[in-house]
Parts: sequence; C-alpha cells; structure tokens
Amino acid sequence: MDGWRSNCKIRGEEGIRTPIDSLCSTLTSQLQNYAHLISNLDWDDYRKWLLDNKQKKYAQIIHSYSKKYHKLGFSNELATMPPTRKKLDVIKCVANLTRYLDIRNDTTLHEEFTAWLKRKEIKWSIKPTIDNYHLSEKQTLENVVETIRKLPYRYKIFALFVLVSGLRTEEAIRAFNNHSSLCHGGIMELFWDRGTKKANAVFCHPLLHDKINFKMSRLIYTKIGKRTVGYELRFLRKLNFTMVATEVDPLLAEFMQGRRGNVSQRHYFLPSMERFKKKYEILWSELLSNCIGNTTEII
Repeated sequence: MDGWRSNCKIRGEEGIRTPIDSLCSTLTSQLQNYAHLISNLDWDDYRKWLLDNKQKKYAQIIHSYSKKYHKLGFSNELATMPPTRKKLDVIKCVANLTRYLDIRNDTTLHEEFTAWLKRKEIKWSIKPTIDNYHLSEKQTLENVVETIRKLPYRYKIFALFVLVSGLRTEEAIRAFNNHSSLCHGGIMELFWDRGTKKANAVFCHPLLHDKINFKMSRLIYTKIGKRTVGYELRFLRKLNFTMVATEVDPLLAEFMQGRRGNVSQRHYFLPSMERFKKKYEILWSELLSNCIGNTTEII
C-alpha cells in the first residue's frame, strides 16, 4: 500500500487527477472502511452468524481463521501471496467477513472485495499439488486397496463404497447416510443436480449392502487424505471410472458418474444397468472379499 500512497501523493502535488488517483482513493477508502468495521466487530455475534448459516465444523474453522487472517483483506500481501491452500483459506475468511459486515452495517464491502479479487486476477481455486496422471502411475488399484485394507472398519467400508460407486465425496456421504431409503434391488437411483455436477444412478454391491448400517460424517476428509493414505478420496472416483469403462461398459461408466444422461433419460440407461449388474458385481467381488474378509464391527 505504501507504493500506492506514494504514487497518489506525487500525482496530487502536480495538481493532476488521473485514473490511478481515483483507484488509490477508492482502495484507501475500502481499506479504511474495512479496518474501521473490523476494529468494532463483535466476534461472538460473527461466530453465531456463521453457525446459523454454515455447517458447524466449517463455521468454527472460518471463525478461527478470520480472527487470525482478517488483516489481510484488500492487502498487497494477499494479492502477492502464492496460490496455496492458505491463500484460499484467507480469501474465504475475508469473503465471509465482508458479507457479515454488509448485513450488519448496510455496506457493500463484499461486492467491493470480489471486484478487488477480479481486478487483481486472484482466483478462488488452487492448482492441485499432485497431478492425477502421475498419481495414477504411482497409485495402482492394488496399492490403493492395500491402503484401504489398513483403515479402521468404518472408514474402510466408506472408502470401498466410494471406490465401487464412483460418486463424488459429498454425494457418497449423502448416499451412504440415506442408503436404506435409496437402495432398491442393488441400484441406488439418485438423480441429484448441483449446478454442473450431476449424480444419476449407481450400483450398491451386495458385499457392501448389509455393512452400510451406520452414518458417516465430514470427518472422513481428515481420516482419508494425502497425509494419511497418499491420495484424496476423489481419486477413488477416477479409479472407478477406469475400471467400469474398461471392464464393463464406457457409456455406463459415464452415466453412473453423472457425465452422461439425466433424469429424463433414466428409462434409457436404467435398463442397461440391469443388464450389466452381474458383470459389475463380478468385477468388484474379489477385491471386496479380500479387503473386507470376515471382519465386522458392533455398531
């Protein structure tokens, strides 16, 4: 900011107002308004607002990070920060803070912050630290199954469900927790639509069916990740597509992963699921038997 202020000062001494003067003035005003409102922020009320509008664990994380990183809002430090997970966390914190401040103070800080991000060409995403192509060369299906085999019972069952269903993690949690009402004859008809992300219908393998008798929470993200098993849960979806597309049917693989077809085409694709059901079960049976064995857990 010192550079911007210095530039503004020099232009002002010359008595000439330029576009950069206007930008400096706007940015300074944004910073001053943001800093003033933050200095008078009721952190307990902000925490309550987060809990009322976010999932509990996520709200607690955002609140904690906001107290730690709020000073980086509209700053050069944030603009020049390398595209890491920390930078993404800071952006999310400031975005939530500005939205809260707008609600409580009738300001437009959130709109100004998103415009500032766009002007600075700051993206709301980060480049994956692990390239999936190279990861697939290192993490074969056999290696992945071996890591799943070593997991505690509940996480093992859920990881296997993700692997053989091919669902995204969020979809898998929802389908797993509502399994009893969704599974009919070994097929789970979902037909969920979240913007560009779709979930059509997936198989429920008979070796897993009776073992899905407990609930799974978002803690699964901390139990199965790059730090614990060497890959993210979403990598299992890619393995599923490769297996089903090559060993069963490529069009069926695309349909089951929401890449093809929709609710209006269910009458076309669902019969094909019945036709390939036995082949699908054979594909995963040996793997599931070796991984699960006769182990059970009292729920």
